Amino acid sequence: MGPTWIFRIDGVAAWDWSRGDPPLRRLKPVRRPAADAMSRHTPVRIACQTTGSTLLVESTLELEAARSLDRDCDVEWIVAQPVAIQFDDGRTHVVDLLAVHTGGKRVLWDVRPDVRQNDKFRQVAALTREATASVGWGYEVFGTQPNARRLNVMWLATFRRPPKWPHARIASVLLRTAAPGVALGALLALDEGDGHLIATMWHLIWTGDLAINVDEPLTANSRVSIGGVSRA
Repeated sequence: MGPTWIFRIDGVAAWDWSRGDPPLRRLKPVRRPAADAMSRHTPVRIACQTTGSTLLVESTLELEAARSLDRDCDVEWIVAQPVAIQFDDGRTHVVDLLAVHTGGKRVLWDVRPDVRQNDKFRQVAALTREATASVGWGYEVFGTQPNARRLNVMWLATFRRPPKWPHARIASVLLRTAAPGVALGALLALDEGDGHLIATMWHLIWTGDLAINVDEPLTANSRVSIGGVSRA
């Protein structure tokens, strides 16, 4: 028979895959996270640059996952609690996040700390991976992140919005200077004292125009170079 996919579009209903993908940009969360005395986590609302809206996620780790997807230049849409999958054995699983990529790739994400990825979770994850593969989607698990990456991405997220002042000239200087690769400290030293260049630099690192290794603590010696595909 196969699993049943339940989406919320105009209402909550099972999806007929003979119609192709559901209208992804119209998807609403299939459940609304809520906190009570028995909850392990507290829901968090995150401003999402990708969608131009906010996402309501169920935990701090889900916030980290959504923030990482929001920074991914290849991701063009994100949905929180996008689907409930009912498996043949009677279990129902609500997946945490959906990322829609340029080029048509769709990836469902479950978010679970490493210490809570027990046998029960791995069984559900295996069923979910099988279900997503059957409809041509991908599936990934977002686990506990290294402290350096977690803190660096959190810092960069504060610069996700483009500066309000004219910054094209500053951006040009930064990109030209970083073209051969340069130390972070050397870029910081270019600021004229008003902080405009520094803020623009962090924004360009967030968008991917400039690249830096976020898996290591950032120091004056960290190398900055021209990035790959930019979200801007």
